[in-house]
Amino acid sequence: METNITMAEKPNYGSPTWHVVSNAMLGSALILVGVIAGVRYSPLLYLLIIPSIYFLWSAYGWSRGGYLEERLRIREEFIRAVGVGDGERILDVGTGSGFLAIGFAKAMREGEVVGIDIWMPMGGGTTMENALRNAEIEGVSDRVEFRRADAREIPYPDGHFDRVVASFTIHIIRDWPRALREMVRVLKPGGVLALLEPGRGWASGWKVERVVEHLKELSLKQVKLQPLTINFPKRRTVYLIKGVKTGGRNEHPSIMELAGRFEGAVDYTGEVKEEVERLFLQRHEETK
Repeated sequence: METNITMAEKPNYGSPTWHVVSNAMLGSALILVGVIAGVRYSPLLYLLIIPSIYFLWSAYGWSRGGYLEERLRIREEFIRAVGVGDGERILDVGTGSGFLAIGFAKAMREGEVVGIDIWMPMGGGTTMENALRNAEIEGVSDRVEFRRADAREIPYPDGHFDRVVASFTIHIIRDWPRALREMVRVLKPGGVLALLEPGRGWASGWKVERVVEHLKELSLKQVKLQPLTINFPKRRTVYLIKGVKTGGRNEHPSIMELAGRFEGAVDYTGEVKEEVERLFLQRHEETK
């Protein structure tokens, strides 16, 4: 089937319109309720107007422009920190409009990027069709696949992906520990898992510190927490959480590296040297 893409067509990665409208409506509703309740029942109920300031200010923040530019900046910084290599398989959990998945695909000449999502009707206005179209417009449809799937039941075998990533997704999943277990399960030994999330979330018990502890329990090593500053709709700090799954080739030192640690500590010559090297080789083969 032929697809027509006009020169002027741009990818649709969402807009702040929904945030502007919803915050403005909530702020206006609180003002109306506060005024009516204050007049009819008690002047103290005028205090209901105070929270409206927050919502109206949020609406202004979302409306002032720079939404896509800031997202592109954060995406570039995220991909640079996580890394990407040609020929890799990458999974983007909660892909939405495909923004992050497409970014990884554009950073490689060959490979496979899979974006999964459940695409709820009220989940920000994105659809699988929207993500597919964005990939076509960006010229990476040959390297990106989108699939409807739940992060808590990822439909791929163990150790399938070189990198598993998610951006502002895990903190809204009710059973987020289960989602993390699934993400680690489909990650190859030695593969990288990376999340970009706020410090506190909507899901029960979500705190970025708890996530770091949980990942360490899920056979991840070198788990690091890196703060990042974003400027839209307001200046705030979010966190890049990154770790490496244990069991990769580089997890164990080479035979010569291990043997070198013994030099100067023992009489490492003759038969002793041969026996130590034999034992190191045997152990190395067992851990492959």
